[in-house]
Amino acid sequence: MSTPSARHRCPYRPGAPSWYVRATRSALPASRFPAVKRQQLTREQVAVSVGHSGEDGTAHVTLLIGRLLGKPPRPGPARDTWLRVRADIAARLQQAGFATVPTKGGVRATPPRPEPVAVLLEHGDVFCDGLDALGRYRIWCPEHPHLAGRLQNAHGLGPQVFTYVYATQKARHPIWPQGFRTLHAAAEAWAAAMGLPPVTVTEI
Repeated sequence: MSTPSARHRCPYRPGAPSWYVRATRSALPASRFPAVKRQQLTREQVAVSVGHSGEDGTAHVTLLIGRLLGKPPRPGPARDTWLRVRADIAARLQQAGFATVPTKGGVRATPPRPEPVAVLLEHGDVFCDGLDALGRYRIWCPEHPHLAGRLQNAHGLGPQVFTYVYATQKARHPIWPQGFRTLHAAAEAWAAAMGLPPVTVTEI
């Protein structure tokens, strides 16, 4: 059996989960807090779902017991179990350095912010590639060289210029159709779409 390449072991790729969602999930042992699956749980079984909270850098752990996803059961033994598991989740996350807030559906979790990762921008070479290179940037992450995309400027209404984000260098469609007003905002959006932690953007 062949060993997977570093590229396939890397958690960063187009469409990867956000770094804070991945950090939250990895801080909760799957043996104790299994992920929600489609099959129905019994009344006593507990599972969790980790997703975006709607706030950048913060995940939401939604607790499921039986058929009740996102809300505690009515008063009784099942509710006692739900509250106990929610407290256990919060305690484990706090031990891992997370800031936590209990919610009606589970726990909101903010992991420690990791060190930023470098992302480089290089403007297209008009001497080699012609006028098509104008307003086109190659973007990549030296720490994870398999990640490389492009940013491309296009004029909107009037004098405004929007930067569109393409997940890979050969992608035909931008990730966000609305574009971004600044080059650095577009670069950060590309990094987020790769699942990278916060980045420092450098133009070369």
